Amino acid sequence: MRRGFTTVLCVALLVFLGAGGTGAQTRRISNEQQNQASRLYNEGRELYGRGDIDGAIKLYQQALAINPAMPEALANMGLALDSEGKYDEAIADYNLALKFKPHDSVTLCDLGLSLYNEKKYQDAADTYQRALAEDPKSAEAWNGLGAVFFAAGQVDDAITNYRKALAIRPAYADALNNLAAALAAKEQWDESLQTYQQALALKPDALDIQENYAGVLQHAGRADDSIRVYRQITANHPNDANLWFQIGQQLYAQKRVDEAIANFQKSLALKADQPDAEFSLAQAYSDQNKHADAVAAYRRGLVLDPNSAFGYCNLGIALYNSNQLKEAVASFRKALELQPNFPEALAGLGSALTAQADLDGAEDAFTRLIAARPDDWGAKYSLGSVLYTHGKYAAAEARFRECIHLNPAFAQAHYNLALCLSRLKDPDGAAQEFAEAHRLDPKLPASR
Repeated sequence: MRRGFTTVLCVALLVFLGAGGTGAQTRRISNEQQNQASRLYNEGRELYGRGDIDGAIKLYQQALAINPAMPEALANMGLALDSEGKYDEAIADYNLALKFKPHDSVTLCDLGLSLYNEKKYQDAADTYQRALAEDPKSAEAWNGLGAVFFAAGQVDDAITNYRKALAIRPAYADALNNLAAALAAKEQWDESLQTYQQALALKPDALDIQENYAGVLQHAGRADDSIRVYRQITANHPNDANLWFQIGQQLYAQKRVDEAIANFQKSLALKADQPDAEFSLAQAYSDQNKHADAVAAYRRGLVLDPNSAFGYCNLGIALYNSNQLKEAVASFRKALELQPNFPEALAGLGSALTAQADLDGAEDAFTRLIAARPDDWGAKYSLGSVLYTHGKYAAAEARFRECIHLNPAFAQAHYNLALCLSRLKDPDGAAQEFAEAHRLDPKLPASR
């Protein structure tokens, strides 16, 4: 099932065309063998229509063992293999079918889809163009070509091609779904939502279109409507873990954290191996200061996705908030192994090392953070504080001044600068900074 804004392409099941063909070498078979191969092929089509993909493939294979020159069996074999994600095998069978029927626009469209799924976008585009050369009114080819443009980030061209498909076939739900996604990519929310509604009027039970519609409602700022649509979908698909996860995400964005947690837990109860759901649950726990629960959820997520720098960084934050400083440092370092100069991990590492009184380590972490984010006034303040504690007053003064340049209203930076100036025997400068700190935050003393 394709989710989010993923393009959905229409694939039409081929009709029985009869054995044999031209354009490839064939072997002579009896009428009885032809009839047997045709019977197996048609039984395979019936199984495919009932959703028994493996059974269909076996029957197609039996038909082709009897009559290898059956383009319809080869093409439908490709269709079945594509639906199982075996794109390379599907491409090979489509190409064999096209040796017998090189001008078959339907098979060309199906080949284009498998190439698209295999991310061979230029080959897919060329194949859709071949289909259009055979049948300029192939809505599937225009739709597929639009999907290729969309994948390449050429959204305007994608929209043009989707509209050409719809001009040929106005009641083409998949093209409407794709057009709506492209319009959403351009933040044309109203038209996108209207187009999704047209698609749903044609295919009201299409889960991918329903989810896309709900997602665009959220991006359009209609979070309550989005949650309502998701809840309607879960009424019909109560065991779809991704739907519960998406509702949780929406609720979390609305700061309805308790409800978000309940939905994340429901999602994970249905499908345990979801690192993103574990990470989202952990973040929600952190917002509630349930740091032990957050640590446990992050650890579960990292078992599932051990290469997540984000996961290790946020685990480090949860451990830091639980005062497990040694473990926090290790987690931040692991995040930086996976993603060097990850700003949030550097910030967390600097803070954890400062709390451990490892001033050299903290100075190095905050220096690297500033190199990664030169305009981060918080990093400059943190480095200034470490340098001050280390007795490096002149260097600390420079960092506090840089912080104030970026954020003049930060009272604590003025106060710390005043402390530096006092240490550097600049009483007038110190008095001026003490006064400014007190003006910005009357809780701070006006002098020392």
